[in-house]
Amino acid sequence: MTKNTENNSGFFSHEMFYKFANRSPRFHRISAMLLDHFLMCLFIIPIAIVFTITAEILGFKLLDGMRFYVWILIFFLYYNKDFFNAKSPAKRIMGYQVINRKTGKPATELQCFVRNFTIVAWPIEVIVGFLNPERRIGDFLANTKIVLSEKEKLKTIWTDLKRTKLKLNYIGIIIIGIIYFFGLSYIIP
Repeated sequence: MTKNTENNSGFFSHEMFYKFANRSPRFHRISAMLLDHFLMCLFIIPIAIVFTITAEILGFKLLDGMRFYVWILIFFLYYNKDFFNAKSPAKRIMGYQVINRKTGKPATELQCFVRNFTIVAWPIEVIVGFLNPERRIGDFLANTKIVLSEKEKLKTIWTDLKRTKLKLNYIGIIIIGIIYFFGLSYIIP
């Protein structure tokens, strides 16, 4: 291996990764899905730990039902990872965007939420994403697809967050989310 393809720790560099990924759209797409999962867990798990420690320190005793709703809130964040400009953290880094198949414009917040309904079947979604890099099961439900887009830095999420104003469809997404998770609570013990 040359110095250009290996970093100090002995692993392949990101240049080598992108060179391989650009030759294989399936690998690139699956990598984005896995990176999203990793980044969202990296974001969500510390929130859960801080919440649990704070509750214990302050003496709050969470009943089993309350714990369930805390986890629902955490999953709600995971389901809305594409909320800002139809790009999740990994999609920003790797250069993807969710678009509406009819209009070709960035998918709406509701479409992004609906496409993530199938996250509960995540391993199946990875397989479908491998077979069809543009669309996974959730994309068929929301009438969306993934396209190549400009790569962005993660800090652009904060810029998008600052520009966001409360809209009526956000309230609708919250209501749909409550109904969806309430339904899941009867299906998944």
